[in-house]
Amino acid sequence: MIFKQKFLLHLLKCLKDSEYLLFEHFAMYKSVSDLPFNFLLRKKDHHQVINFIKSFSEVGTVSSSQKESCTQFKIVFRKGAKIKLNLWENLSHNNLVFMNLEKVFSKRQRSKSEFYMPNVEDLFEFAVLNSFLNDQGLPIQYLNYFEDFHFFVKEGLLEFFNNKYQTNFSNLDDLSGFDLRTKESILNKLEEVPNNQLPKKINTQLNKPRGNNYCQK
Repeated sequence: MIFKQKFLLHLLKCLKDSEYLLFEHFAMYKSVSDLPFNFLLRKKDHHQVINFIKSFSEVGTVSSSQKESCTQFKIVFRKGAKIKLNLWENLSHNNLVFMNLEKVFSKRQRSKSEFYMPNVEDLFEFAVLNSFLNDQGLPIQYLNYFEDFHFFVKEGLLEFFNNKYQTNFSNLDDLSGFDLRTKESILNKLEEVPNNQLPKKINTQLNKPRGNNYCQK
């Protein structure tokens, strides 16, 4: 665990001059198994941060894969500890934007530990969307974090999400199990977002028949 902490502190030093936020701020100094750390970071800063990750002295091996909206890293330290990092440049899934980048950045907050984290509604929304869009329930670490909130805050978060995505979560425990119908409801609402409608409109126009421009026999 000490190697994870040293690495994350170095990473946060590298990020201090960048516009970023960390979603799993609540797990920074805890021993968490297989919970990836998701960073939202401006695209212009990705190269610098990636180079920093690879050059950290106690890193043993680094494997990475490029997804549509983020770079995923699996890091093994020389002492055997492991950590997973996702560096996001935008918040999307299968070409569907699921959260507005500028709005999330505009509401970020600075923690007592001197790093930036999302506002609680953005954290909740990201956690549920990122889990269910990837066919998973909400990780236990997130559930434990939200369980510590006041009853009215938890009720407010559930109501906010249910209203926005037409879901039916009645309590936090409902979030722990993946449900295909819930995912379909979320996808239906995301497809209605104007930014996700535009590509469809463009494709429709490009594929539209051009009058009578065809050969007749």
